[in-house]
Amino acid sequence: MLQTKEKRIKEPDDIKTASRENSQAENSQSEKMAALGQLAGGIAHDFNNQLMSIIGNATMIQKTDDLDRIKEYAERIIHISQSTASLTKKILMFSKRESSINKPINLKNVMDNTYVMVDSILTKKIELTYEYGAANKVVQGDEAQIESLIVNLILNSRDALEDNVGKVRIGSEDTVIFSDTVLSHGDIIRPGQYIKIYVEDNGKGIERKVLNRIFEPYYTTKSKSKGTGLGLSVVFGTVKSHSGYINVISNSNVGTMFEVFLPVYKKKEKISEDAHKEINSNLIMLVDDDVNVLDVEAEILEDLGYDVVKFNEPVSALKFFKKNSSKIAFSVLDISMPVMTGRQLFEHMQEARKDASVIFITGYARQNDYEELARRGQIIMEKPFTYEELSAQIAKIYM
Repeated sequence: MLQTKEKRIKEPDDIKTASRENSQAENSQSEKMAALGQLAGGIAHDFNNQLMSIIGNATMIQKTDDLDRIKEYAERIIHISQSTASLTKKILMFSKRESSINKPINLKNVMDNTYVMVDSILTKKIELTYEYGAANKVVQGDEAQIESLIVNLILNSRDALEDNVGKVRIGSEDTVIFSDTVLSHGDIIRPGQYIKIYVEDNGKGIERKVLNRIFEPYYTTKSKSKGTGLGLSVVFGTVKSHSGYINVISNSNVGTMFEVFLPVYKKKEKISEDAHKEINSNLIMLVDDDVNVLDVEAEILEDLGYDVVKFNEPVSALKFFKKNSSKIAFSVLDISMPVMTGRQLFEHMQEARKDASVIFITGYARQNDYEELARRGQIIMEKPFTYEELSAQIAKIYM
């Protein structure tokens, strides 16, 4: 027989406890909304400035017939668009949704190179020491993002030193976590083998009220001239996108240590792949659900000398491919599409033609789709990409 809990009248202490818990929940929600507003404001500021530049230069193109000036305005638009794409990647990393190609990398090489680079730009008033103490060297990751992560932490330590005078110590060590452990920001690190990257300084330390906010986007205690405030939030997002954890230990007037735990790479069984057959056709199938993007992508491919058949929805593309698979040299597929993703479309295409060649493109893809395609050795390009970058990836198909 089930036992029932006896109801009782709430005592004054119970009411006080409930009231305190409600107040804490309201404060927590208020803090989240404030952080969201801060993020939205920062993004709006940066994006509006960049859009102003793009619109302004495009307007000037409309107003001139001077080909040299048109070329100059177009180059400015490309440059500022790439800067906007970089900002988008930072925001995605903060939100833990950065779609990067994580592959086995030699962490020691990355840290060695980063140390040499940073040592050459830091003032000689800072004593920088480095030791790669971990026996393990390989993690699953993105070299550029890991390098950026370490540089961000080192620069953060530099800024914590009074008058840029003091010590910064960086290095790595093997770490085994035996049971779930709570870290400084409430995350729970799971049991396993990790390489711990640490960056330590003997600066002024971080105040408790600041420590709780350092990974928020656009939160910064620095002046505008010293950064956008995305540095540590990007570090946090990068760590998460690498299935890692971050911990912070700080004491006033003693210093701060950031600890990043990255899982040790465990080699997976290789999946055999059929070699591409010789390509004799010039026909390309292009699939992208955004019509505006589809048109310009088709024009680029046509300018590269290909005949293009384009679709803005994958079901029609699949029907065409099943009837004409032998005539198609390769396909360019957007990964994120409604009804059927690029990955699903590709799998159906392989049923009709096992050696179907594909270049995947994406503005944003779910991490598991991205990594699964990368694991299979597929070519993946992130939007926005340039004419030259697309041409270089196409060349890989013919190798």
